[in-house]
Amino acid sequence: MLPLPLSVLRRTLAVATIAVATLGGGAATAGAQAGADGGSPTPGATSTLRPPALAPEGRVRVFAGPLRRWNLGGRWWVRADPQDVGLQQGWQKPLGVDGWSPGTVPSVPNATDDGVASMSGGVHWYRRELRLPTLPDGVEDRQGRWILRFERTAVDARVFVGGTEVTHHRGAYEPFEVEIPPRLVRADRTLTVTVRTDSRRTAADLPPGTTLKDGTPSGGWWNEAGMPQEVTLRFAEQLDVGEVQLTPNLPCPTCSGTLALRVTVRNMTGAPRRTVRLRLAIAGREVALRPFVLGARGTKLVTHRFTVPRPRVWSPDRPQQELATLSADLGVGRAGAGAAAGPASWRRVVRWRARTGFRSVRVKAGRLEVNFRPVNLRGVGVHEQDVEQGGALTDAGQDLLLRQARELGGLVLRGHYPFHPRILEEADRLGLLVWSEIPVYQLRQAQLAKASVKRDALRQLRTMIRVNGHHPSIFTWSVGNEMTTKPGPTLRRYFRDARAVADERDRTRPLSYARQAGVQHGCVGAYGPLDLIGINDYFGWYGGPNDALADPANLGPFLDGLRRCHPNEALMVTETGAEANRSGDLQAHGTYEFQRAYAAYHFAVYRSRPWLSGAIWWGLREFRVRPNWAGGNWEPTPPWHGKGLLDRRGWTRKPAWQTLHDEFAGVDQLAPASTAPVAIPPSPQGNTRPLTPGEEGGGGVEEDGEAAPTG
Repeated sequence: MLPLPLSVLRRTLAVATIAVATLGGGAATAGAQAGADGGSPTPGATSTLRPPALAPEGRVRVFAGPLRRWNLGGRWWVRADPQDVGLQQGWQKPLGVDGWSPGTVPSVPNATDDGVASMSGGVHWYRRELRLPTLPDGVEDRQGRWILRFERTAVDARVFVGGTEVTHHRGAYEPFEVEIPPRLVRADRTLTVTVRTDSRRTAADLPPGTTLKDGTPSGGWWNEAGMPQEVTLRFAEQLDVGEVQLTPNLPCPTCSGTLALRVTVRNMTGAPRRTVRLRLAIAGREVALRPFVLGARGTKLVTHRFTVPRPRVWSPDRPQQELATLSADLGVGRAGAGAAAGPASWRRVVRWRARTGFRSVRVKAGRLEVNFRPVNLRGVGVHEQDVEQGGALTDAGQDLLLRQARELGGLVLRGHYPFHPRILEEADRLGLLVWSEIPVYQLRQAQLAKASVKRDALRQLRTMIRVNGHHPSIFTWSVGNEMTTKPGPTLRRYFRDARAVADERDRTRPLSYARQAGVQHGCVGAYGPLDLIGINDYFGWYGGPNDALADPANLGPFLDGLRRCHPNEALMVTETGAEANRSGDLQAHGTYEFQRAYAAYHFAVYRSRPWLSGAIWWGLREFRVRPNWAGGNWEPTPPWHGKGLLDRRGWTRKPAWQTLHDEFAGVDQLAPASTAPVAIPPSPQGNTRPLTPGEEGGGGVEEDGEAAPTG
């Protein structure tokens, strides 16, 4: 069925708004709907009755987490605020819904808007009338706290309950939580949750908002607005463990598996809890940790190292998982007299679960190893983006993306930001390997030198490790992508500080970074704190007619030079690609014929360097970048990044798909690379045309100017 035209959809939403408001006892008039697209209601439209509060609808999408959780899907009310007048006019207050339209969460309000204003960002409001779920017998609201969790908002979020601001979070690619103050819950156990999102990026955001030389907005990839991922609700009965970091590892081929626990336990009440006990169970084994005391509203960081003899080993060809559970018990009563007497019984108040798997990932002698064998990985880059829904992918949309990656034949997924937790759970199940990265993308050293910006980057690194540490599919923590290839003291300090964060939180995975070529700078020594260096290779695609990057013959010697420069770090090609949107001349940038020949040449060069640990094509599917995107294509179709092997809808395979499918099938990715001679086919020519404003060069940020993002 074809999608409804926007004008019809708006009329339909307006009618639905009137109907729902009427059912809720409001008298929303047709005049009041004039503000449905973001303007103010017509004067005189004075309906102030709240719509009915609804209990949570829909299942929780993510397996890992506390058992007592609810998905706040179902109906939300939405409202654009193009003039940014909502706060002044009191849209955060729990009044009627005049000027609001029925909507959903997750959603991306600018998912199909390719205009400059859409890329620049704007303010969108979300509102939910919530009836709190019924708790089990014997549990009352006063015994704990309700907690809201937002998986992702773009970029700035201010959350209100009952018109009172309860948190303010800035950061588009990390989850955050907030407690609901009991005083803001009405006597009938209902409340109003309102979220103001503001997607206008600044140069200090991650990724940074920028302006190109022609005055158009940029920022790495399309600037999605709203709430692209779900909101969940949980009840913390007396205690809360929040996010539990479990880090699985296999220290040696014959060793017991280890599972490192790191969790902060919080007392959610105003009275001390004198006996608290944690129990951790996995693979048929259970351990009870030593009890401890928590003061009123107190917290305690608990760490523990758990061993599992003869564990089942997770690997991409046999992704065996184990169920891990963590519980928190409160001691009830005393078993006898005296200070040493234990509790008479235990009451379980927290139940948390996750699936994980034991495996080893390390760098040894300049090679990446998985389960103690050098690997030669292949894969694709992925953006969580759908042509109609943007980043608000449904389960079916996520599954399609993963299925297409598997059909191509690679084992690796890479993104520019942490993937949705359900995608990671599916990667664990399917045996995919994930390059997990924070969105420190093309950030200038002048910005990174600001304490607040570096603090934000390191916070996001900690969050990524804490939230996702239990996933066996994640094989590296990446601290960024395509900053300057002429690093100064600022970038060197950043790598050292990121190393310290990783050493504190997880020593079992390599620390990585993806750099652009920087062929003009030769060997630089800033990357010493890293274990794994990604190389973004666009030789023969980007660069002006006289650039070394424009000559594909320079690729092999460049890789050899990097190997000499970094004999101890593992090297992996993290991006390569060429745009394709039409059939035509083999030598014309942007044709299917060029893309196919480009892919065959580059991956043959990689095979001829057996010390490389892998290579990734960027990307799987076309995605939006920015309004004037050219991307090296002589006949571009902005805003679409055309290097995808699939079209923007993911339906049509370009000829290069088959080329890479055959290439990936011919490589044993979980074994050392072959040292047999490689026949390298001819490469299409490099760029012979002057650069345009949409393609200022090979990507990345240098100290003396800004170049075009490579995707």
